[in-house]
Amino acid sequence: SMNAELLRRIPLFDSLTDPELAELAKYLRREEAPPHRAVFWMHEQSHDLYIIAEGEVQIFYTEDGGGEVPLARLGPGSFFGELSLIDGGPHSAHARTVTDCTIYRLDRASFYHFLETHPQLALTLLKVLSLRLRRATLQQRTVQNPNEQINAGRSRFQQAIDALARVFTSGAFLVCYVLFVTLWIVGQSLEWRHIHGAPVHYTDQPPTFFFLGFIVTLFSSLLTVFILNSQRRQAKSDRIRAEIEYQVNLKAQSEVLKLQQKMDEVLDRLR
Repeated sequence: SMNAELLRRIPLFDSLTDPELAELAKYLRREEAPPHRAVFWMHEQSHDLYIIAEGEVQIFYTEDGGGEVPLARLGPGSFFGELSLIDGGPHSAHARTVTDCTIYRLDRASFYHFLETHPQLALTLLKVLSLRLRRATLQQRTVQNPNEQINAGRSRFQQAIDALARVFTSGAFLVCYVLFVTLWIVGQSLEWRHIHGAPVHYTDQPPTFFFLGFIVTLFSSLLTVFILNSQRRQAKSDRIRAEIEYQVNLKAQSEVLKLQQKMDEVLDRLR
């Protein structure tokens, strides 16, 4: 039958014989879904296994701020919802169709009835859970790059201020600044001596030196404002970065624990 042919393409059922696949196919329920329809919601109580015959399904979860974080995009032959199928708990993510989809559903009671008479399927299920456990463990060691989120919250003016602060605090700018002031003083001193025939004395107070003092004072004030403003935003960026790292690691750790619990439950049923 068509259902048996579909099951044969799924790695979870590749250990079953043709008669066993035909028996399992009797429990499947066919559903048609248009694009952008929710298959199930995060935290929803749904205990079915979903098998994609045609189309694509997006798996994702939502952050506290409401943003969507994509987890996987599944195509024909893929299955999802197996975690809630095993333990009967709520879904840990959302599932939504991307295109027109043909989906087959296998309810929890039928799955466990079949599992009791075909224990070899539990071993294959353990392999699938072990693979996902390994992926979740690797994910726990990685952290999302928060630069896009941080930059998205800054205006062009703020980005320009931060760029100026980086330039003004660089070693190259410091060298240029010292050279400029030194050359200004030397040049004005030589010009004063050429005009007045005597070196500059501290009581002379040439107008050009007053102008230099004004420029240095104005520049120092602006530089202080730029640096303080940039440091304030940098502190905010550090907090965002730390929060993202915490949320990612917490999510990965939670997934690892859930997978371990479900593997233990499958092993208990095999005993």
